[in-house]
Amino acid sequence: MTTKLTPARSLRLKPLFPHTARFSTAIFASSRTSNLSLHTIAPAAAPARYPSTRYLSTTRSLNMASDEDYMAFLNKANQDTGSATAQSSEKPVLKTKDEGSEVPKEIRDVCQQAVYVSEADEPFEEVSLKWDGKHRLPTESEFAELTKSPSDATISIIDPLEWDSKGQYTDVLEAVRRATQGNDVRVYRVERDATRVEYWLVSSKDGKLVGAKALSIES
Repeated sequence: MTTKLTPARSLRLKPLFPHTARFSTAIFASSRTSNLSLHTIAPAAAPARYPSTRYLSTTRSLNMASDEDYMAFLNKANQDTGSATAQSSEKPVLKTKDEGSEVPKEIRDVCQQAVYVSEADEPFEEVSLKWDGKHRLPTESEFAELTKSPSDATISIIDPLEWDSKGQYTDVLEAVRRATQGNDVRVYRVERDATRVEYWLVSSKDGKLVGAKALSIES
């Protein structure tokens, strides 16, 4: 009996983990690739969207030697400003009394309480000047000379009843009349500047011009 032998088949073994095999082949294909570091294969950083800005400080330190020096600097500046303002607004004070010219009691008493009312309440001041005009009152130019008014001062004469049309200062006018034994009383209006006016209520007796004056604010 003859036995027929079948040729042996060659067996191809399949890898148990096919994906692993391909992965290993890709990584270890060459020694150069297998030695790359993580920094080499990592993606490059994206460029900055906006350019970087560098901020510089603009604050400068003050080089004052001490607090005393700084305060002296401030005080000097304030003094300069104050003196300039005072010089620009200062007005000469008009003369109201002559040495040796006594103020009558009636006028002294009324000036202690009388106040002229305008935009600011101002007290009446005593007036007693030497005047040799006998029984007449001075003109505008003579009054300016007596009171040492500036050459450019504007002086006008007002009737007392027109000046005190509401009767607010009757007590002052009557005090001047009594002090001069009923002589005529005249009101002199003296412009000091654009907003200040002085009113002088005066009469004459025994070589003197006596009365009272007040400042009025008329802005």
